Amino acid sequence: MITLGVIGVVAALTMPSLIANYRKEVLRAQFKKAYSEISQAALLLQTKEEINIFEYAKSYTSQRALDILMSQLQGAVVLEGSSTYLNFVRTFYHPKLLNKIDKAGQYCDSTNVYRTSNGIFYSMDDLPKDESIADPKLCIDINGISGPNAYGYDLFVFIFTKDGKVVPFKYKWSVNQTVEELENPAEQCSYSGISNPASCSYYALADISPQDASKSYWKDFLK
Repeated sequence: MITLGVIGVVAALTMPSLIANYRKEVLRAQFKKAYSEISQAALLLQTKEEINIFEYAKSYTSQRALDILMSQLQGAVVLEGSSTYLNFVRTFYHPKLLNKIDKAGQYCDSTNVYRTSNGIFYSMDDLPKDESIADPKLCIDINGISGPNAYGYDLFVFIFTKDGKVVPFKYKWSVNQTVEELENPAEQCSYSGISNPASCSYYALADISPQDASKSYWKDFLK
């Protein structure tokens, strides 16, 4: 009985940690899948259709750029209720900062929201301006409506370079145009309530903690 009791105590102490680590591994796999999926879609457009998302969005709109990009993904449909992004956010989505506090302003509110057959959400921000070195921003929620819908946790920001590639966002935040790359992207990947965690995608892809380069983003940084 004593042995069983000890086993029970040990299990009670270790199970929460094991469950948390498993959830992080699932998120990491979903993140890698989403990034691979969207990168391949952009590459396919560039090679087969000769469409560069940066230039296409600049010539037309972010919405049209998202539409043509989503045409490359299996089962991509406009999410019901997302035609007005603010209504979508206010009614049931409620995106949050990394510390799980509600985020007032949004990053990718210039289009509707697409959902793919695997449940991933995609939306875009403002189209490139003449001064932009990259744009439009692309927000990816790797597990869709499932929580916590927090930037840096299951919601990540990417951006299109001038040559049409999809890269993690590691630029100085600007509402209208992206003109400067950050020397230290960790400025925008923090649990601080005043920090916009827009650059967490950079660390998540490299699997490096923004607090300590010797540690893992998914295992050590995420709480």
